[in-house]
Amino acid sequence: MTVSAVPFLRDPFAPDAPYALRIGGEEIATVAHFDAIDPSTGETWTRLPQADAEQVAAAVQAARRAFPSWRRTTPATRQQLLWQMADAVEADPARWARLLATENGRPLREATVADVPTCAAILRYFSGLAVDQRGDQIPIEAPDSLVYTVREPLGVIAALIPWNSPIITLANKLAPALATGNTVVVKPSEFASPSVLEFARLMEDILPPGVLNVVTGFGPEVGAALVADPDVAKITFTGGSATARHIMAAAGRVLTPAIMELGGKGAMIVCADADLDAAVADALTGIFMANGEVCVAASRLLVHEDVHDAFAERFVEVARRIVVGDALDPATQFGPLVSAAQRDRVLGCVARAVAEGAEPLVGGHPLALPAPLDGGFYLGPTLLRDAEGVTSGSRDEIFGPVTVLERFRDEDDAVARANAGPYGLAAGVWTRDLARAHRVARRLEAGIVWVNRWFDLPVGAPMGGVGDSGFGRELSAETMREYSAPKVVNVDLSTERPLLWG
Repeated sequence: MTVSAVPFLRDPFAPDAPYALRIGGEEIATVAHFDAIDPSTGETWTRLPQADAEQVAAAVQAARRAFPSWRRTTPATRQQLLWQMADAVEADPARWARLLATENGRPLREATVADVPTCAAILRYFSGLAVDQRGDQIPIEAPDSLVYTVREPLGVIAALIPWNSPIITLANKLAPALATGNTVVVKPSEFASPSVLEFARLMEDILPPGVLNVVTGFGPEVGAALVADPDVAKITFTGGSATARHIMAAAGRVLTPAIMELGGKGAMIVCADADLDAAVADALTGIFMANGEVCVAASRLLVHEDVHDAFAERFVEVARRIVVGDALDPATQFGPLVSAAQRDRVLGCVARAVAEGAEPLVGGHPLALPAPLDGGFYLGPTLLRDAEGVTSGSRDEIFGPVTVLERFRDEDDAVARANAGPYGLAAGVWTRDLARAHRVARRLEAGIVWVNRWFDLPVGAPMGGVGDSGFGRELSAETMREYSAPKVVNVDLSTERPLLWG
């Protein structure tokens, strides 16, 4: 890895006004606060409001009060407002990029070309679907009956989102919920709250009061209160499976349904006939985009024994040239991890895998950068070799810039290994053989299977997993059904009744 040596003027994001909760269209101050840390430097850059249980309840009630009016808005009105929201996001992409880089260490170049346009594209996609909600006419035998369904919104949606790609994940939750006529309370991660609060400020003049509410703070206080509230109609969560289990337990006590978009251990199968240069390029992008902190990361590389050594050599050669540095530096290709705790957790995963027999081929240790970056949370791009896939590095989701290189013998071996773990979010196969591509794709137990590509999540393709990767689908037309329910209307077209009484 190399450190960026290009001089630049560091310009971290600074909010226009102190942050506050967003409840019922108003900014609500809190007694308690916590610090937002710039992961590139380890320094505090702003303070954030810590909500209490009463404020969480107030946010839910504000959303509940706004629901009757919002659900009665016409589909065309919701379509127009979602389109305006996309326009607002796109109006200043450089500001968003600077905010995301300061907030969670997303490299400036990625935030510009990925986060902002993707957020806007999701809003526009569901804007289009807002006017296409429809029920069904149910064919029945009785000639004098008409039975049909209409789709209706659920009510207050509790959206809990993680710190990686926060405005993309926010759009994934918010757009379909609003398009179907629901109101929303968002609880962002404590490591990525400013972007969500800035989003809410930006929508102040677009959305009616109470339609979008934001409560910030730590999970045990804020998140727990939100998911346990009986006036929440549905929970949508993106994050880790351990947290998901806590949420489901709390939701079960009040019978609140949920969508769970959880972790993954993406297996990328590279066959002997693959285009090796393309496969290496895709593997690098698949694990090192977003600093490796992504659920669909290519965190397992299953490479056929005939091309294993050549693949490893090319991968390591490029990985050593990756430019690591300040997320705000335009020359940076790879930034810091989101927090000291996350960096230490990832390092612990690497150390455990190495102790179990994995071999570091590149990276695997913290990086010491010069001031003012010497307090940042840096860990270089890492490749571990675990030929038989027997260490924890090949089983556990690390959620960092660490991928594991395995060697396989034949197709059955590769598929069996790819399907062996508890996760089932993303997988892929690289081959020039069209029949093999389709055959392996059918056999892989994952919600997303890529062929000769990775990290392509087009708006409109259902995103979600199986097993410990969760349930429900986002980013697609199917998502509209997650946020609405069918109501049956049964109409009698006759006036005759059988003589049953008296």
